[in-house]
Amino acid sequence: MDHEQLVALAATAAAEAGSLLVTGFGQGAGTRAKSGRHDVVTEADARAEAVIRTVLAASCPDSAIVGEESGTSGAGEVEWQVDPIDGTHNFARGLGLWAISIGVSVRGDPVGGVVYDPVRRELFTAAGGVLRVNGTPVCRSVAPPDPLPVVLTDIPTPGVGDPAEARLHTELVEAADVRRIGSSALALAYVAAGRADMAANADVFVWDVAAGRALVVAAGGGFAGVPDEPGTERRSGFVAWGPLFAAQGRDLADRLAGFAELTVRNASNVWP
Repeated sequence: MDHEQLVALAATAAAEAGSLLVTGFGQGAGTRAKSGRHDVVTEADARAEAVIRTVLAASCPDSAIVGEESGTSGAGEVEWQVDPIDGTHNFARGLGLWAISIGVSVRGDPVGGVVYDPVRRELFTAAGGVLRVNGTPVCRSVAPPDPLPVVLTDIPTPGVGDPAEARLHTELVEAADVRRIGSSALALAYVAAGRADMAANADVFVWDVAAGRALVVAAGGGFAGVPDEPGTERRSGFVAWGPLFAAQGRDLADRLAGFAELTVRNASNVWP
């Protein structure tokens, strides 16, 4: 399969899982804690991931599937990174801010991804360096940015109580228009589509961001893992930015990584 075919397969898998999930969405979903009370899972997560695994394995059997709920299975040059419900808290409470996220890499290199929002029936895909929403290529505006960039972030991380994250949030609120949506996948999709200018979180795994990263890069933006690339064994963070916000994005990545002081600095040449 070429890269576009791989992404098309991921889109098919996401659509099938989405059809399953929307059937019971809004009817209440019981949760259980995974690593803590702020990290929860529902029975629907496992069912949706099973659907995705079945679709991917049937058409691309010589591949590895790395899923949030069931771990890693299979092996091959192609690897899928699967989050069946990114935004589980929102899903469980009937808030329509959650998505299915499937990233794909070949021989370790990211080549595309799919973020599907079944509630709004929006399918964000990236393949061959082209960002599409519901199949239509997205052309990003090159107009000057608004005075206040829109930043989507769940910092400070729930349940962590990190004073440095709290100070960083205070700085962001002073310098930007900040929104907290509870889904890294959607936050990245919105940055890619130009609905937001930056996204950042301090507590993610690879399946949370693999697909969204591909979307942002296809749109001409940037992505930085903080302090390291998100993986499967330990949480990391990320900052992503649209094509007009590279300076601010890199500055925020430095701050989140601790490479720069988390204090208000004279950055008039960077932040509006």
